[in-house]
Amino acid sequence: MLTMLEEVVLLAVDEKNGQLRSTREFGTAYALVGALFFDLALARKIDTDTEEIQIVDTTATGNATLDRVLGFMTKRPDLTTVRAWIEELFLQRQDLEGEALASLIERGILRHEVSKLLWIIDVERFPMVNNRHQQHVKLRLAQAILTDDIPETRDIMLVSIAEQCGLLEYVLSSAELANRKDRIQMLSNLETISRKVTAAILNLDNSLRTAMTKVV
Repeated sequence: MLTMLEEVVLLAVDEKNGQLRSTREFGTAYALVGALFFDLALARKIDTDTEEIQIVDTTATGNATLDRVLGFMTKRPDLTTVRAWIEELFLQRQDLEGEALASLIERGILRHEVSKLLWIIDVERFPMVNNRHQQHVKLRLAQAILTDDIPETRDIMLVSIAEQCGLLEYVLSSAELANRKDRIQMLSNLETISRKVTAAILNLDNSLRTAMTKVV
């Protein structure tokens, strides 16, 4: 099974040309960190039912990215909130996207191509070797949003993080998203960790935009 981080990055790959895409300039980087928290929560490594993040299990998951982050978290008891951790991991500039892409390539889902633009600039692409996994992720998102059933916890989390990454526009039409706006918001607020991650990303995104506006 793919991790939440891998699924989100896979959604960002344009099936036609292999390029990475997103409609959110700043929110995506924060959202990828948020996806890590969803993965750790699903693996029962952290608990966010209280106001603070609590590490409940430090045994290895077998996933290099998750285990590295979990190990780092155990060494920083001073960081306790979702927002503090998302900001800390973002500031470290860990290449979460690159690690997820490497894993997808190793799994035989993507391949890596590099071409030259104007004979100077390297342009990276990640064409699909097998689009079955991306289509499966898109189908789960569509079913979660377009039906009135309560999805599985994993798909509830996926809706909230894909919305924060600006990736839902590559799954459903603008009309469908507009008609199901309330449904998307309801799902994003259904799980405690989803509410906390969404709120943290929005606050951090707004802070970053404000700071950049002041600089300009």
